[in-house]
Amino acid sequence: MQKKIISLTLFIFSTLILTACNLPSNTEEGISMEEQAATLAAQTLTAAAEQVPTETKVPLSTPTQAPPTQTPQPEASPTATQNLAAPEAPSLKNYNFTCAWNGTNLDLSITIEWNDKASNENGYYIYRNRQQIADLGPNSAVYVDLYAVDSGTPVNYAIEAYNNLGRSEQIGVTATCQ
Repeated sequence: MQKKIISLTLFIFSTLILTACNLPSNTEEGISMEEQAATLAAQTLTAAAEQVPTETKVPLSTPTQAPPTQTPQPEASPTATQNLAAPEAPSLKNYNFTCAWNGTNLDLSITIEWNDKASNENGYYIYRNRQQIADLGPNSAVYVDLYAVDSGTPVNYAIEAYNNLGRSEQIGVTATCQ
């Protein structure tokens, strides 16, 4: 705050001096414009130095934070192409996997492809060993995963479509590295 006052004072002082340089040196009262500018600058500096900043008090009844606002959730209105039901389940199109030694155990690399039969899905959930590992967007039809696994341990994958009204039946595949 004090730096602002000093900067403002210097600006005013400089402006007054430059203005005084372009005016006639004497006035009718016998005081030169330079003397008047210097007096005004000195008064401005004195007033700025004596001015004490004040702090605005906040009344106790005034909240310091705005209450959180709730955004209403839009309601889906049915259209001619939208079904009011859970999405149809995907069907398995293809899957393939490879296993590679990683120095400790095996890396299972799997690609799963399915037919997107739903027309009203919000997306697809992918599960590995009953735990959700991915949430894909609508109209998805492929998922690739890399997972470290011990030899002989089966890894189960499941895919389901979902929307605001529910989830489809799951399709699943199992891969085992030997």
